[in-house]
Amino acid sequence: MLGMIKKDIFMIRNNLKTLLLAIIIYFFYTMMFDMDMSFILPFMIMMICISTFSYDDYNNWHSFATTLPKGKINIVKSKYITTIVLTIIATIISMIVTCIISNFKTTVNFSDAISSISGYLFAIFILVSILFPFLFKYGAEKGRIVMFILGMGIFAVFILLKKVINISIPTNIITFFDSYGLIIFLVLSVIFISVSYLISKKIYLKKEF
Repeated sequence: MLGMIKKDIFMIRNNLKTLLLAIIIYFFYTMMFDMDMSFILPFMIMMICISTFSYDDYNNWHSFATTLPKGKINIVKSKYITTIVLTIIATIISMIVTCIISNFKTTVNFSDAISSISGYLFAIFILVSILFPFLFKYGAEKGRIVMFILGMGIFAVFILLKKVINISIPTNIITFFDSYGLIIFLVLSVIFISVSYLISKKIYLKKEF
C-alpha cells in the first residue's frame, strides 16, 4: 500500500506549480481585498487527488495493481489516505498563511478565519465521502459528471433554502457549536469517511478488470 501512496504522490508532485500559484492567489486576494480565499488550497489538493483516478484509468493501472496481494483493498486505502493526509496538510498551510496575513491586516480575524477553514475542511471531507464511491464504481470520467451534478445540486439547495426558508438559529445552539463545533466536525468527518471507505471497498472488490 505504501508503494501505491508514493505513486499517487509522485503524480501529484507534477502539480506543485499549480499549488504554489494557488497559495500566491490566496495570499494576494486576502491582502488586497477583504475576501476569504482560505478554501482554495485544500480544495485544489482534493481536485488534484481526484485527477489521479484519470491517470490510473489512462495507464490501465487497475489491471496491474489488482494482481498484487490485497491489491484491490490497498488501492482503495491508498486513495483515501493520500487524499485525507494531503488535504489536512494543505489546510495547515492555509492556517499558517492566514496567521501571517492576520499580522499585517487588522481586518483579518485569525479566529474567524480558522473556523472558516475548519468548515471548508469538513465540507471537503463530506464531498470526498460522497464522490469516491462513484469514482470507484464508474471511473474518473463519469465521476466528474457526478461531481458536477452533485456540486450544482448542493448549491441549488442552499439557494432555495435561503430564499424560501427564514431560519432563526437559537442562541444556545450557536453557543454550543462555538464550544464543540470542531469536535463535532471531527467526529462526523471520521464517520462519513469510514462509511464511504467501506462502500468503496465493497464496490471495488466486485469489479473485474
